[in-house]
Amino acid sequence: MRPQQSMQTFDWFNWLALVAVGVFLGLAIDGLVDLATVSAWGSIIMILGLSAGGLVFYFLIERVINFISIGRFSEPQQLQKPRKPLALYFALPIGIIIGVIGAQFGLAELIL
Repeated sequence: MRPQQSMQTFDWFNWLALVAVGVFLGLAIDGLVDLATVSAWGSIIMILGLSAGGLVFYFLIERVINFISIGRFSEPQQLQKPRKPLALYFALPIGIIIGVIGAQFGLAELIL
């Protein structure tokens, strides 16, 4: 079993960015639930379809850039990658929970 690394300065910035993205995702999830309660299913399907298309486009572009930069579609496998700190794994779910709960208390109107 590999030991966990301690948090470095860049890890803290990465953690903060993931929490911020999670908060915005939580607000978006709350907004989608609000759209579902007023039967705006067409809008929900369009939003989710465009989001899925954006993710597919992002991953395709990433693979093309990776192919151009190293000449193959996948990077060589390392034998053992260092483990990320545990806080980085929980940053996005914590942000989503904060966003959903915060939206119930008016955080969406404050931020957006």
